[in-house]
Formats: sequence, C-alpha cells, structure tokens
Amino acid sequence: MISADEALRLVLDNVAILGVERTPITSALARVLAEEIRSPRDIPGFDNSAMDGYAVRAQDVASASESKPARLRVIETIAAGAMASRPIEAGECSRIMTGAPLPAGADAIVPIEGTRGSASDTQVEIVAPSGAGAFIRPRGEDLREGEVAMTPGKRLSPSDLGTLASLNRSMIDVYRRPRVAIVATGDELVDIDQIPRGAQIVNSSAYALHGAIVEAGGEAVLLKVARDTRDEVRARLSEALAFDAVLSTGGVSVGQFDHVKGVLDEIGLRQLFHGVAQKPGRPLKFGLIDKRPMFGLPGNPVATMVCFYLYARPAILKMGGRRELGLPRVTVRCAADIKVSKNLTEFVRVRLERREGELFAAPTGNQGSGILSSLSRADALLIGPAKETLLKAGSQATVLLLAAEAAAAAEPFFEERRFQSH
Repeated sequence: MISADEALRLVLDNVAILGVERTPITSALARVLAEEIRSPRDIPGFDNSAMDGYAVRAQDVASASESKPARLRVIETIAAGAMASRPIEAGECSRIMTGAPLPAGADAIVPIEGTRGSASDTQVEIVAPSGAGAFIRPRGEDLREGEVAMTPGKRLSPSDLGTLASLNRSMIDVYRRPRVAIVATGDELVDIDQIPRGAQIVNSSAYALHGAIVEAGGEAVLLKVARDTRDEVRARLSEALAFDAVLSTGGVSVGQFDHVKGVLDEIGLRQLFHGVAQKPGRPLKFGLIDKRPMFGLPGNPVATMVCFYLYARPAILKMGGRRELGLPRVTVRCAADIKVSKNLTEFVRVRLERREGELFAAPTGNQGSGILSSLSRADALLIGPAKETLLKAGSQATVLLLAAEAAAAAEPFFEERRFQSH
C-alpha cells in the first residue's frame, strides 16, 4: 500500500486539463476562463456623476457654507443617458443625476445634501464646498482601453459576468466540464424509487457522488447498476469509457464477487495504485485507460465519499481548469480524546464549534464506513496521522473542510457588531 500523500500525487500527476469550449456568459457562472480578457475601451467611457446633485465649478463653491451659501444659476437638468447641451460658465451649474456625463466646464459635484432649495428652479444655494474632482467618476476609472480585465484560470463569479457584459463579451472561452460516469456495482442495490427488501439496500452512494461531482464543476451521469457478474460489470465499465472520467463503487476488494478490479485490468487499465494506507477507503484502485482516469472506489458509502473528496474531486477540478484543488485546511483543537488507527492515515468525521475564537472538532459519532449520516453531519475530516493512535483533548489537529464556509459557519455571523465600524 502507498500513503495517502503519494496516492494524491499520482492522481494529480496523471490527469490533465480538458479542452476549451465557447459558451454564452449566461451559462458561464463558476466555469473556468480559458482566455485573456482585455478591455476594448475605457470604462466608464466618460467622466460622470457619482451622486444626484449639481455639476459645478469648484472655485465657485470653495467658500460655500450654511451662513454664506453660494448662489448659482441652474442652466439645465442632465439625466443618466443624456448629454449636456452646453458647458458650465462662471456662476452656473447643471442639475445632474447619478451616472450622467459631466458637462464641460464643471470639475466637481455637489450632492443634493449640500444644497438648499430656492423658490426658483433656475437657482440653487450651495451650502457646502466641493473640491475639484469631488463625487466624479473619471473616464477609465474601472478599466482602461487595452487593460487586462481577467486572465485564464479564473473561476467566474457573478461580478465577473457583469464585467464581461460591460465589455460586450456575450461569448467566452472556458475549459470544458469533465463528464463523469458513475458505475455502481452489486446485487444488493436497488434504486431510489424502490423500497429495499430482505438483504437489499438503496444505491445511496451513487447519488452522493452525483451531487459531489456537480459541486466540483463536473457533469455527472448515473449508468445502470452493474450486477455482480463479470459480463455485466464489463458491459457497464465499457459503456463508461465514452466519458472523461469513471467512478465505480464496490467490487475492488477481495470478495468472491468483486469483479471490478479484474475487469478494469481486462479492458486495458494502466494501474497506478491499488490500496492506500488510510481509513476509510483502503481498497481504492486508480489507473488510466487511454489517459482517462478510472477510480475504483470502495463500496461502503463513507469510504466511497472520503476517497472521492481526497482524490477524485481534485482530479475533476484540475480537468476543468481549476487551480485550487484540495479541500481547504484549517487548524483546530480536539474537543475530546480521539482514537485513530495505527499505521493508517485516518480521516475522522467531525463537527466544528467555535469557542472563544478557536475552532474545536468533535467526532460525529460512530465512525463505521457504512454510516453515511455521520458524514452528512460532519463539517470536516480530521486528519489522524499514521504515526499517532490518540489525539488528546485540547491538542491541535488539521481538518479538511467539506464546505469552504464550514469554519465561518461555526461562529454566528449575523451580529450587529459585525456591521459597526468600532
């Protein structure tokens, strides 16, 4: 058996980014950009007002105050989307709306709050000074013509899509999503719409994998369950070769009906490892068929998902062009004594709780590899080093966050003090 670190290295060394495809930006959220984006022009394309107010010459209002207002003649109203009809001269101003172009001659904006109305719409009293450039958004403040706005490898956020729209980019190049086949094996499996009878169980792992693949940016496809015959396992795995990556569940151990490992060898697998010194998930098998990654995941649902998070997820992320591949790591303290297996790297399902600014981790209960609810309740996987057998309460440990927000969620966010400046 190899170590968990060596297994991950072998996986990542043997998967590559997939090709590029053109997509509309309305379908590009969370996709990974595959081209450099430069601005074709200055954005904004003109000096404009950042406030509703009055466009003025700063020198005309430099001494304005409540007791000694500056009285200016209002020559027009400039709405957003409209151009000024004439420049500002001494003693004049233009009423202006947010986003409207600055008229020639003006070099400052006085917000409405800095004015006092008068009986006439053609005059306004300025009661607060505004220096040159005040409340003006200058041309090119956002992006200059030719400036790099985005680089390849960026995972696109909603704000990125808005920026692309501002650049008139309706179509962009992104890395292709990996299409991942899920092949569940076993006579005991029934589908989600069937009530299990006798020794049957619901095929829960396949649905957990489906969600995890989608979360990682892949396209998941559930193939028909392969029953425990060599011919049916071969048929399903051969069908799966039409996809970019294959995840099978079960059949990789040493049981009489564990056909997956043998069939993978028969259909041309170049095996890179079989067996990892970890718990759960020791029987994991990994290799390539025509550069296509094939993961023979263990059958127990927790072992299936732990192996997915540790190895298949980083592979899918890399294939889709992502750069941050591993689960986020944070340091915690053990909330209780935690026993771990000797000579194996054990991944313990834990919940996180924040106490006086520190994160504490406590096991979610029974750590059996068939107890999927223990993973559902977990915020993270605590890494039990192979050289340890006991992590004492209060000692430090490293956890892998199953969701990036898990550490933040351990502390209440919506508190009034978080929105105060002091």
